[in-house]
Amino acid sequence: MKDFWRAAKLASKNKKLTFLAIFVALLTTLISLIQPLVYKEFFDLIDDALAGGSSAINSNFWYIVLAYTAVIFARDLSNSWEYYAVVKWWVESKKILTQEVFTHLHNLSLGYFERNSTGKIKERVDKGINDLNSVMESIIMEVAPQFIFIIVATVFLFRTNYVFGLILLVSIPAFIFISTKHTKNLIKIQDKYRNASEKLSGSFTESIINARTIKSFATEEKHRGKIMRIVSRVNFLDLLYTVRRISMNLLRFLVVNLAQISILGLGTYWTITNKITLGDLILVTTYTNRSIQPLWSLTWIFDRVVRDMRSVRRVFELLDTEPEIKDAPNAKKLQIRQGSISFRDVSFRYEDKKQKKVVSGFTLDIPAGQTIAFVGKSGVGKSTLIKLLLRFYDIQKGSILIDNQDITKVTQKSLRENIGVVMQDSILFNDTAENNIKYGGRAVPKKNILIASKAANAHEFVEKLPKKYDTVVGERGVKLSGGEQQRINIARAFLKNPPILVLDEATSSLDSESEQKIQDALWTLVKGRTTLIIAHRLSTVMRADLIVVMDKGKIVETGKHSDLIKKRMESMRIYIKFSPADIFNENI
Repeated sequence: MKDFWRAAKLASKNKKLTFLAIFVALLTTLISLIQPLVYKEFFDLIDDALAGGSSAINSNFWYIVLAYTAVIFARDLSNSWEYYAVVKWWVESKKILTQEVFTHLHNLSLGYFERNSTGKIKERVDKGINDLNSVMESIIMEVAPQFIFIIVATVFLFRTNYVFGLILLVSIPAFIFISTKHTKNLIKIQDKYRNASEKLSGSFTESIINARTIKSFATEEKHRGKIMRIVSRVNFLDLLYTVRRISMNLLRFLVVNLAQISILGLGTYWTITNKITLGDLILVTTYTNRSIQPLWSLTWIFDRVVRDMRSVRRVFELLDTEPEIKDAPNAKKLQIRQGSISFRDVSFRYEDKKQKKVVSGFTLDIPAGQTIAFVGKSGVGKSTLIKLLLRFYDIQKGSILIDNQDITKVTQKSLRENIGVVMQDSILFNDTAENNIKYGGRAVPKKNILIASKAANAHEFVEKLPKKYDTVVGERGVKLSGGEQQRINIARAFLKNPPILVLDEATSSLDSESEQKIQDALWTLVKGRTTLIIAHRLSTVMRADLIVVMDKGKIVETGKHSDLIKKRMESMRIYIKFSPADIFNENI
């Protein structure tokens, strides 16, 4: 119940439209309650006519026809108004809700996205928002109006004959008991179904994203088999859910049928014996049938609401997920004066506490305007340092300072606005080349875009595209080569013009021709900026002011390229100077 009220609050941000939708739904219910009363008057006239009361027919007939006409037209107008009001309400509510969910999603830390697959997140958000619409639409248009209808109908049945009311009063709790008893198992099955469905969506999305790799390794059959196994699981759970619902419905049919047979049988007998009028019989059977129908509707709706609330709760789980990285209460904007960076005794490990520290006791001062290259084999903590600098994760010990400002004391937005990043994987959006270059939502003159593009050696190939800068580059830049994608990324960094620059394996996956063009662009880009380079290739780091050699999250050696080469040569000379026997002489 708590989750339902939260869902109602979440979906009712626009209170004016919510009130209007509920009001019109209740008005439609009121009109539908009047209609059986008019039927009663019609059949009482027939009863009077059969008894010879023609004068009563002459005086009331046309009034009843007029009333019935008014009720019918009012019902149709109210139904149309109700449909429009509910659609209008949901369109506005969905807009507000989508904005709230995606704002929260984008505020979550990088760790959340590394732990959850793209397909899983997409399935959770899409399904959750749509099912919230289904839940609230059911409540507004069906549950509340039909619940009121059943209450009022029961009152009329008691007024006609208390036995009719008692039959309905006994039937409704029995119906509800059967429904609630079976619901617990249905919920468990539905939870398993949702988990399997999310897994299917994640696997399907993953296979599409990695289509090139799958084709390259000819593993289509393997992935198809994996997806079909999950599909089989989803189908089994779906079928099991259906079978359990059918079992529940057979019992509910039994209760409903007994109630209808009892009321119709007694009503007919009492009409024949003149205990009630023909109009009363019509009124009783109409209200009974219309009460049973909403009762069925309510249980079907209840089943649907229970099912859909599982998806809605997953949206709640998302909204309840706190960002791991938060701005300090009094965080200020980062003020870059020079751009110096200091790592002071930095230590960090990821979530798994059993894992060794990825970075341990790391201390390094980077003067403003210097280019520092980090080298070492994979897994020694180079890329982790960059994530810590950008505050994608918070360190467990030590501090990182930019111009003597602790990065945990400044806003994340201002921190990342002052750092430009060019990564190994060039991430482009399914948009035009121009919009990808000026990504970030800033309004910049076209001439600035051209200057950045030329500086990145991108202008030449962009001009050869079918629509030049208005060419859509495809999802993840699939219509461009790796080198072209990277040059678009570098142009983006030129346009951002950050005081601090990070190059994370920016040329590792390129051919020699593309690398040379990108190297030229990169070394133009780094001028006058504090730059951190992560690279394996010698050509990328040899012009750095300082090379930092890392191993197991620590600095093992520093120096310029020429100094490090000289040390290696001296080590080789020492090794060559001695014989193999001397190497093992502990006195040396």
